[in-house]
Amino acid sequence: MNLLNMTVRNVQRNFRVYTIYLFAMMTGVMVHFTFSSLMYNQDILDVLNNKESFQTGVSIASVVIFLFIIFFILYANSFFMKQRKRRIPIKL
Repeated sequence: MNLLNMTVRNVQRNFRVYTIYLFAMMTGVMVHFTFSSLMYNQDILDVLNNKESFQTGVSIASVVIFLFIIFFILYANSFFMKQRKRRIPIKL
């Protein structure tokens, strides 16, 4: 049994856990990208009177969202590792 077969078999057995982890990662990246792209959207900038304060506010909010996403990814990673530890007990 080679590494590829072991990987495929492991993903098939734990598909639910991998799906939750993948969904959490994709959601975090999509939220950050969508919010950050608002800062450079020309249609939104044309409507606003005070572009500089909008860009500053979006920049601050982008940093806050980025920190939240880091926390979210760490939490999802912790959940994933707990699930893996239940399957593979490690004895030292």
